[in-house]
Amino acid sequence: MNAQVLGISVDFNDANKAWGEKLGLKYPLLSDVRRQMSKAYGVLNDDAALASDPARIAGYLRSKRSWFIVDKDGKVIYARVTDPRGLVPNDEMLEALEKVK
Repeated sequence: MNAQVLGISVDFNDANKAWGEKLGLKYPLLSDVRRQMSKAYGVLNDDAALASDPARIAGYLRSKRSWFIVDKDGKVIYARVTDPRGLVPNDEMLEALEKVK
């Protein structure tokens, strides 16, 4: 498979580095503190109602948990967004990666 895995978080670089080390990540974890990437991919929780609700404010301006596979031409060929604790089965992502040319 000819692919590069990248993680993207709205946290600062130092927080990403510590988190990546704690989890033993073997891929780069990039910082999107300006939230430009999250907004461009439509996964930024920027609903102002979140900011006015004390029970949900922690999610405001955070990214939704999501996975994307982008081909070498920059086309998104796989996208999945889940709840904050959700995961996507590895088999599902590997199947999508097999389709990348």
